[in-house]
Amino acid sequence: MLAVRPRSRGLVERCCELQAALGFPARMKMIKVLGSHQDSPLSVSEVAAALRISQPTATKHLKILHRAGWVHRDEAGPRVHYTLNLETVEEYHRLIELAFKHALTPCVNSFDCDTCPFEATCH
Repeated sequence: MLAVRPRSRGLVERCCELQAALGFPARMKMIKVLGSHQDSPLSVSEVAAALRISQPTATKHLKILHRAGWVHRDEAGPRVHYTLNLETVEEYHRLIELAFKHALTPCVNSFDCDTCPFEATCH
């Protein structure tokens, strides 16, 4: 089983990590497909069929989404099922809101996120 990469601490890094995982049309479509099937997890084959892509391509993209935390992965015998991680959706909304809220304010730490006490919220 592929482990989820630990979440970055800072707002900027986590926001970029989540956006990078969405940076391909097939992955954005997977978010929609999985989100519309919250009550019934989908297998890789079902996701691939819904998007009319190959199973290996779907597997590759689902792994990227899983590593970033966008999807839950559940092994059921020989099949793997996926669901949208609603906690990550909420996290992304919160991070984007914070990022744009503070985009028009001066940085209190000279853009040095590594030492900033406000790294997680980017005050």
